[in-house]
Amino acid sequence: MANEDKKDFNAMLHDNKDMPKFQIITDQKSIEKYGGSKMYLAPPIDYDKVMKKVPYGKVITVGEIRKYFAKLSGADFTEPITAGIFVSIVAWASYQRSEDETPYWRTLKANGELNAKYPNGIEAQKEKLEAEGHT
Repeated sequence: MANEDKKDFNAMLHDNKDMPKFQIITDQKSIEKYGGSKMYLAPPIDYDKVMKKVPYGKVITVGEIRKYFAKLSGADFTEPITAGIFVSIVAWASYQRSEDETPYWRTLKANGELNAKYPNGIEAQKEKLEAEGHT
């Protein structure tokens, strides 16, 4: 993301963009890659709700959140591109608030890596996780 200091991420967080919704995909390669054709799209605020539940000293991946939403909704999978975008929106929205913090640093990328798109980048996420006992 660019120009984060000029964006209202809390407004983005509460813009559901007609979600939640399902979409049936027909591309065979995608169906094989994701294990089915019923795709779920969760709104940004739902990512915030899940990320708020990750306790001190624990982490979760975007992939685990996507699996959770798919199972909860009865879909084959949750759309991966919006998932990554919405997790970043949650992080920046929390960063812009003075209260009601979401511990976004506890959410790792789908493959378990730190997220360079979080406020102040990988180094800041690393510091927050180390402060909670992670190495």
